[in-house]
Amino acid sequence: MFCSSCGKQIPDGSAFCPSCGAKLQAPVGGAAPTYAQQAQQTYGSPLTGGAIYSPGTQPGAPNGGGYIQTDRSLLVYIILSFITCGIYGFYFIYTIARDMNIMCSGDGDSTPGLGAYIALSIVTCGIYNLWWVYKIGNRLAFNGPRYGLQFQENGTTVLMWYIIGIILCGLGPWIGMYIIIKNTNAMAAAYNNCIAR
Repeated sequence: MFCSSCGKQIPDGSAFCPSCGAKLQAPVGGAAPTYAQQAQQTYGSPLTGGAIYSPGTQPGAPNGGGYIQTDRSLLVYIILSFITCGIYGFYFIYTIARDMNIMCSGDGDSTPGLGAYIALSIVTCGIYNLWWVYKIGNRLAFNGPRYGLQFQENGTTVLMWYIIGIILCGLGPWIGMYIIIKNTNAMAAAYNNCIAR
């Protein structure tokens, strides 16, 4: 059983939440409502203007994002970036930043868009690119539990592949990008599942 006020797990049949002290309503029909049902009553759903919870997680999908692409591929990223002389890479950065800000809305962070990415990468001679992928990796790891996901990799993992992995015949950055793509696809699938409810 979970508190409908603060969302913390509490003993079944509790009349008051031991964490926040909120009075709990008895479930209708004898069956205890699921965590998602309690949260939806309290916070609404993505389709009606609020966040939705998944069982045992923190707030999930925010409102207004629509469905997010779940089939990004490292191979497509490499091929299209090569064919378009790097232009597709910029489009890819734009879509990742946009989708991260939708899926992770409300986490107190923001992923800078393409304009800031280009400007800051030029000013810092490319160092900002490393900071950007580090922040993306950390944001994915931080927000994964909102959707019932646990990512083994975080920003440090991605950054290490970008920096140290470059000695592996230059494959490190591709492995780092693969991690970002894989985890973004997983979170997008969970997000889409939330807004489909």
